[in-house]
Amino acid sequence: MKILIYSFNDKIGDGLQKITFLQKLKEVYPNSLIYYTTSQTTTLKDKLNPLVKDIIYEFIEHNKIESSVFSLLKKSNRLSNIRFDLIIDLQKVVLRTLSLKKIPHLKFFSTSANFLFSDFKNNKNLEFKNIYIEQFYFNILSIIKNESINEIPDMNVPINNTIPEIKSSRSKNIAIAPGAGNSIRQWKFDNYLEIAKKLRHRNYNVYFFLGPNEKSFLELCLNNKFICPEWEKGEIISTDISFTMNLAKKMSCLLCNDGGTAWMFEFAGVKTLKLFGVTNEKKFSRPGFSQAIQIKDFGYKELNDFPISKYEEILYKFLEN
Repeated sequence: MKILIYSFNDKIGDGLQKITFLQKLKEVYPNSLIYYTTSQTTTLKDKLNPLVKDIIYEFIEHNKIESSVFSLLKKSNRLSNIRFDLIIDLQKVVLRTLSLKKIPHLKFFSTSANFLFSDFKNNKNLEFKNIYIEQFYFNILSIIKNESINEIPDMNVPINNTIPEIKSSRSKNIAIAPGAGNSIRQWKFDNYLEIAKKLRHRNYNVYFFLGPNEKSFLELCLNNKFICPEWEKGEIISTDISFTMNLAKKMSCLLCNDGGTAWMFEFAGVKTLKLFGVTNEKKFSRPGFSQAIQIKDFGYKELNDFPISKYEEILYKFLEN
């Protein structure tokens, strides 16, 4: 059985949200060849690959499927030469769906235009709007299987034995991830640094998780005697996703923006206190593993206008729980 899955583009957070769905899909169709294609790129091919390396048979990026009438006239030679038993469209833009449907197939799934182009219909009346994105994917699988999947399984994360030793007590370890994929989703680093100092004063052990784009914060963290466990001698120790996720399990919680590191912690089973300003907290907070702070609920429009005093108030209640 050949299955084609289409997603427009996957950054780290986008890719992580699909892992449990892909792992479950392979469980349902163990003998299938699963192809994964994107109009742009996918982190499932590189950064997140250890989580899906035994699941995805082939990645096809830059497939010429775009949201334009012109894209309907384009032909993707790599896809048109394969006939798929099942195509699963993970997005809702109609023009992309129409381009995707031109690929030879037996069955086609898409929620686009309220299932207008899909061979599968929403006979179970499942929700596909304004819901947590991981649930969206499992609702897709429920319809394809014709069997309700009421519980999203835990992610299977490979063990990584190369992580540095964390000697302090997990219950007192607090991680901070000050970055995000886009600067408009980042609270000021200085605010997080001040919060870290206040937590240390309360006898917590604070660890800063910095991605390659946050290297400029590394010296500040080290000068203030905070540990950055992903770094050694000014270099990232490992880019393997399982490295960070296994490190995350040594922490009691994570303080963060809406970014990729937050998803790594949530899928590693670690709770986050996540700050939102421009993105939808309902879609991008993993139920049971994330407490969201939506600044608009407090009357603020800009993320960096959100005061440290209000953050502290919410933080200490979060830690009590």
